[in-house]
Amino acid sequence: MRLMQNILAAAALALIASPCWAYYEVLDTGEVLKRGQHRLTGGVQAMTEHGGTNITGMFDTGIQEDFGLRGLVGFGNTDYYFGGLVKWVPIPDVDNQPAIGADTGIVYAKWDDATEFTFKFDPMISKKLPVGEAFITPYLALPIGLRFHDSHIRGIDNTTQMTLAVAGGGQLQVPAWKNLQFMAEVGVNLDHSFSYVSAAAVFYFDNEGFRFE
Repeated sequence: MRLMQNILAAAALALIASPCWAYYEVLDTGEVLKRGQHRLTGGVQAMTEHGGTNITGMFDTGIQEDFGLRGLVGFGNTDYYFGGLVKWVPIPDVDNQPAIGADTGIVYAKWDDATEFTFKFDPMISKKLPVGEAFITPYLALPIGLRFHDSHIRGIDNTTQMTLAVAGGGQLQVPAWKNLQFMAEVGVNLDHSFSYVSAAAVFYFDNEGFRFE
């Protein structure tokens, strides 16, 4: 009986462990919005190691010169997740200098009978570059997390783990649209994280409302 319980617990852990980490994507550059400017991002993420897909929505707003705020919510293989992050970019993207900064905050996730709180810290570097009449902003980030896992499934221990990954991608602005842009990102698991690919659309607007231009 004890052996069977251990086998069932291990199987349950294998089934639920991978989707719970799907909110670790970055989908961000070193751009800091001005006060009164906002950005909506809708992303799709596919996990390459274990399979599964999540949908994420993000809202960014500027609060002052070097700081911005982000709220996020999502669902999919993970039942649901939501959180808030603060962006700080003390070194801006000017001339030949890349933007250097970080996002930091808390994300909560729920799936099956388990929950997680994760404290995130995502240092990043990015640089906006002209490509013909378009612009591309490649970026590189090192997502670091402190994850508190709480499971109600018998035989699966509650754990606290450090997570580490590397994420790289780019944001594309095409000549036809300035306010509607596109992103792609690849994440690679380094420790207690997961590997994935993501794609997203980014829509910019301000306090005067939505408009395409």
